[in-house]
Amino acid sequence: MNATRNSNADWPLRHVMFVALRDGGGSPANLAASLAAMQGISVEELKVQCRRTGEVWIARDGGLSEINQHVYNWAKG
Repeated sequence: MNATRNSNADWPLRHVMFVALRDGGGSPANLAASLAAMQGISVEELKVQCRRTGEVWIARDGGLSEINQHVYNWAKG
């Protein structure tokens, strides 16, 4: 039997954290402290990493979808 490959396995950690905030079921502001603590970083560092992800995706795609823009806006605030 073949193991299912995690499609996000090769992503940079900052992308994974961005998506965790996006898909976490609450606002990024409400999830940030827990996610940052899990990763051993500050909320400010989490914001930096999410801004970087947003910038990479904007450069790649010419913009962000509404759901991704929500996280990026939080990270810029």
